[in-house]
Amino acid sequence: MSQPQAAREVWRGLACTRICLPNGDSVRVSDFGAQVLSWQARGQERMFLSERAVLDGSAAMRGGVPVCFPQFNQRGPLSKHGLARRTVWHYEGADAQADAITARWLWEAPEPLHADFPHGLRAQLAVTTSPDQLRIELSATNTGSAAWAFTGALHTYLAVQGADIATLQGLDGTAFWDAAKNFAPAVQIDAVALGEEIDRVYARTAQPLELRDAAGTLRISQDAAWSETVVWNPGPALCTTLPDMQGADWMRMLCVEAAAINQPVALHPGQSWQAAQTLQVVG
Repeated sequence: MSQPQAAREVWRGLACTRICLPNGDSVRVSDFGAQVLSWQARGQERMFLSERAVLDGSAAMRGGVPVCFPQFNQRGPLSKHGLARRTVWHYEGADAQADAITARWLWEAPEPLHADFPHGLRAQLAVTTSPDQLRIELSATNTGSAAWAFTGALHTYLAVQGADIATLQGLDGTAFWDAAKNFAPAVQIDAVALGEEIDRVYARTAQPLELRDAAGTLRISQDAAWSETVVWNPGPALCTTLPDMQGADWMRMLCVEAAAINQPVALHPGQSWQAAQTLQVVG
C-alpha cells in the first residue's frame, strides 16, 4: 500500500469504515454514532472497547470515542449524553492528503429534532489519520429557525497498559469538580493515577496532557472551543456493577474527554461551531 486508504466493511454486524496507512496504523469508525472503535498506532491498540459492549444498535457502545451531543450526561431533557451516539450517521467519504486521510460523517436532523429539543441541526464528524496521530473534529450548525444551546463531548476511551504505573500528566494545579464525591470543588495535586473511581470535570489547560503507561506516552490536546476536560474511570467497585464492562476493565482504560459543559454553546440560526481533539503517540 503506497497511500492512505479507506474501505467500507461490516464488522461484528456494524457498518464501518476501515482506514489504513502505509506504515500500518489503522482506524475503524462505525456509522452508528460516527463512533471511532479502534485506533492502532505503532503496533498497539490505543482505544479501549469493552468485550461486553452492546453492538446491535439497541444501546450506546462502551468504548472508542462516543459523540456526546447535543447534551452532555443528564444536563438537559434528552436521554443521557444526547441523541447522536445512538443514531446512524451518513458516511460522506474520505480524502487522502500526502500521508494523511480524512473521513467524514454527517448527521442532519430536520426541525424539530426531538419533542424535548425542537430544533434543526447538522453535525459533522471528521476523522483525520496520519502516522502516530488521530484527530477527531466535531462541527455543528443551527439549521433551524430559533437559537439553541448545546453541551457535549468526545467521550474518548483510551487503552491503558500497566494500571499500576499509568498516570495522566498535565493537570497539576488545575481546578475541577468531582462528580464521584458529591460534585465537590478541588484542585489537582500531581498526576492523575488509577485506583479509585474518578469522575472529574477540569478546566481546559493550555498545554497538552500526556497519558504515560507501559505502552509509552500518548499526547492529548484539544481546541480552545472545548472549555473543559473530563477524566473518568469507574474504579474497581463501580466497574463490577456496569453490565457492559468486565470487573477488571477499570485497569485497562481511562476516559480523557474534550468537552463543553459548564457554559453551553449557543448557536443562532445559520451559525456554526467546531472543535477537535488530537491524540499523538510520542513515546
